[in-house]
Amino acid sequence: METRDIWKIAVGSTNPAKMKAVELAFAALAIPIEIVSVDVPSGVSAQPQTDKETLQGARNRALAALRQGQADVGIGLEGGIQRTEWGMFLCNWACAITHSGQEGLGGGLRLPLPREIASELDNGKELGDVIDTWAGRRGVRKQEGTIGILTQGAVRRADMFRDALLCALAPLMYR
Repeated sequence: METRDIWKIAVGSTNPAKMKAVELAFAALAIPIEIVSVDVPSGVSAQPQTDKETLQGARNRALAALRQGQADVGIGLEGGIQRTEWGMFLCNWACAITHSGQEGLGGGLRLPLPREIASELDNGKELGDVIDTWAGRRGVRKQEGTIGILTQGAVRRADMFRDALLCALAPLMYR
């Protein structure tokens, strides 16, 4: 990424946890930013079912945010699930795309989902709705997220996406 006084960052979401993740990532890099939240579709299912679909959702959001937000960098953050032989895991991906076309991708933490949650997802439900019911809360996806509930607040959704975004930004910063 070239040197600037302030970077204009367009985030392909209005979710407060995702916005916080972007603030945290750029603060960790000491890069001053102006953030624009852009409500864009992921272009994938409401509940991404694989790493591939989740990553595609992040890329779609980053590209749409970059275009609609008229920014220096478009950011897409997407959460999903991945089935493995050891059970169903929470997955998350970040994509950062510059106005010059440089692209970085980063994956985040993995967490096995309890069987009762996985069973509900296998029945076609969305994780955000399932975790709200499971935790007896509302709006978990906009707050601590499933990872926050399952780690008892030790890792929050904004932290998880921050780390994925830092990994996505890395290829844009080394030369």
